[in-house]
Amino acid sequence: MIETASFYDELHYEEGNKPAVKVMLKNDLAKEIRILFHPNQEMKEHKAPYPIIVQVLEGSIDFGVENKRYILKKGMMIQLSANIPHDLLALEESMVRLSLSLLDHTSRVENI
Repeated sequence: MIETASFYDELHYEEGNKPAVKVMLKNDLAKEIRILFHPNQEMKEHKAPYPIIVQVLEGSIDFGVENKRYILKKGMMIQLSANIPHDLLALEESMVRLSLSLLDHTSRVENI
C-alpha cells in the first residue's frame, strides 16, 4: 500500500488548553501524528509505554524530561525510551510531529 499525507494541509488549531492531535499516517510499525499548538498550550507530564520521537516542524517548544528542559526549535528532534516522564509547552504557535508505536493508542495522546 502507498499513502501520502502533508503535515501542512488542513491546519486546524484547537482553542483552549488542548492542542490539536491528528494521525497523519500509520503502517505496521508506527503512527505519524501531527500536534498543533497555540502559544502556551501544553501537554502535562505523561509517559509513553513505547519509545517515541518528537520533531518540531514549526515554532518552538519547551520540552521537559528527567529534570532537564530542552528548547526545541524548528527542525530539532528528541527521542525517548519507553516510560520516561516528559512534558512540553509551546513557546509560540508550533507544529510537532510525534512518531508513535503502532501498539500505542492515539487516544492516550489526545487525552493528555
